[in-house]
Amino acid sequence: MKRIGNLYQKIISIENLQLADVVAQKNKSKQYGVQSHNSKSDANIWELHKMLRDKTYATSKYDVFKVYEPKEREVYRLPYFPDRITHHAIMNVLEPIFVANFTADTYSCIKGRGIHKVLKNVKKALKDEINTVYCLKLDIKKFYPNIDHEILKQLLRKKFKDQDLLWLLDEIIDSAKGLPIGNYLSQYFANFYLSYFDHWIK
Repeated sequence: MKRIGNLYQKIISIENLQLADVVAQKNKSKQYGVQSHNSKSDANIWELHKMLRDKTYATSKYDVFKVYEPKEREVYRLPYFPDRITHHAIMNVLEPIFVANFTADTYSCIKGRGIHKVLKNVKKALKDEINTVYCLKLDIKKFYPNIDHEILKQLLRKKFKDQDLLWLLDEIIDSAKGLPIGNYLSQYFANFYLSYFDHWIK
C-alpha cells in the first residue's frame, strides 16, 4: 500500500485555516465561542498557524456532559478556537483520503450517504430473492470509548507517512480516552478504525 505524505503544510496553510473557519461556523454563528473568535478572527488564524507550524498546539480542555437520548453517553466539547477550526482544517485535506478507504456501505457522517441511502440499500439487500436467507446484525458495545489508541495510530501509519501530520493526529487522539463523542475528527477516526475489518467482512 502506497503511503501518503506532504499533507501537513496544506493543512496548516493560512488559506486552509480560513476555509476551515468558514466551514466550521456553518449554522453556529450565534454560539458564544464563534462570536468571541470573530471579534479577532484574523489574529486567531495567524496564531493557530504559528502554533501548528511550531508544534506548540495542544488540545484544549474538554467540557464533558451527559446526554440521555437515544441512550446515555458522555459527550465531549472543545472550544471553537483553536480546536474545532483545527479539526475542520485537517478534514478539509484528509476527508477524501479517508472516504476512499471506506467501503461503499460506510454511511455514518459521509456526505451523500445519509440515513435515506442506508434505508434504501438495506431494503434492497433484504429483498426476498433466492439465496437471500440470513441477515447478520452486529453491534460493538461502547465502541467509541473503547477504541485502542495504539491500534488506531498503527492503522494511520499504514496510510500516512507525513510525520508532522502523524504528530498532530497523535496529539488529538491522546487527548482523551477512546474517541470522544462530539469531536468532528472522531467520526472519521472511528470509520477508519473499522474500515479494514469492513473490507474483510465484505
